[in-house]
Amino acid sequence: MRICLFTDTIGDLNGVSRFIQDMAEQSLLYNHDIQVISSTAKYCPKAPNIHNFQPSFRFPMPFYGDLDIALPPTKGIRKKIKELQPDMIHISTPGAVGYLGLKIAKELNIPFSGTYHTDFPAYIKDNTRSEILKKMTDRTMAWFYKDFKLIFSRSKEYIDVLKDDIGFNPEMVKIIKPGTNLNKFNPKHRDNAYWQEHGINENATIALYVGRITKEKNIPFLLDLWKEYVTENSFDSIYLVLVGEGGLKKDALKLYDYNVRYLGPIVGKELSKIYASSDFFIFPSLTDTLGQVVMESQASGLPVIVSNIGGPQSLVNKDKQSGFVVDADDKQGWLSAIMDLHCNTQLKKEMGINAIAEMSKYPIEDSFEGFWKYQKEIYDGS
Repeated sequence: MRICLFTDTIGDLNGVSRFIQDMAEQSLLYNHDIQVISSTAKYCPKAPNIHNFQPSFRFPMPFYGDLDIALPPTKGIRKKIKELQPDMIHISTPGAVGYLGLKIAKELNIPFSGTYHTDFPAYIKDNTRSEILKKMTDRTMAWFYKDFKLIFSRSKEYIDVLKDDIGFNPEMVKIIKPGTNLNKFNPKHRDNAYWQEHGINENATIALYVGRITKEKNIPFLLDLWKEYVTENSFDSIYLVLVGEGGLKKDALKLYDYNVRYLGPIVGKELSKIYASSDFFIFPSLTDTLGQVVMESQASGLPVIVSNIGGPQSLVNKDKQSGFVVDADDKQGWLSAIMDLHCNTQLKKEMGINAIAEMSKYPIEDSFEGFWKYQKEIYDGS
């Protein structure tokens, strides 16, 4: 069976890109045929089964300028699909590339499925504060996915959102078991001298955030929270480090005197080193369907602080304490969690050990196996 996976994002620093890269890599390791089709002018990883086509035209996404809408070269991609002759088509994003994949699947009568990776309606609401625009986006998502044989979700927390807001039949939604690469994200990559390269004392505590530096990731809340924590406690021994890209990076740069450091987008081996060389991870997003970075940080030995809204909370073992799940609006709760991981060395150590143990349950191989199994069921039943 050959699957062609269509995606509008492939090299960006986000969980969708990382998941697709993992699926492409695993398919090569296990001799399962997945061919990735994308169209981006940004960075694209090199692999024999990743086919990137330069866009015919691109422009910033309305209300979300950190992402491009790239119009793919239709003729070139159609030619590639005729060459590859896929048995299944999988749509990972509801953008221009995903829509082209959907059209091709229908025209050629190829069975197709999709993954609901990103809660775009929630993003639109966060960026515009408009309930009308959110509902319009809900209807657009419902129209896009209405003919899919099966929809995959990355976490059970989003089943109700898919059912209530977008109208998916829960029986048509399958959960793909979360997974991360436990070799790439591992405490063994720790480098005790790494932070000195950025002018930070090696004995300082590093609170890490990885992801888009944007409003819908709740970055304004994080920066306000951090400024209050440092101001109230007069701490100079703790730093907030942000890795990623986005329109609010200028706000992060303004807080240099409050021990905020913005490193920009980083991928590959250096990102693995950054995770393992930090002390804890903080991720206040309310709109993530899973939170791949929450898995990567725990696999690297970091306790995490996440919100009680969205998918990331499902990755934290509350009983064995691999991190804190804090009420989204409870600022004091967030400040207390930061204080605990900053000042209680033993607690931080124990939570880090628990985080590693928790993530050992989620190898990327299991995630790939589930992804392939569901695709095979659709193909065999078509």
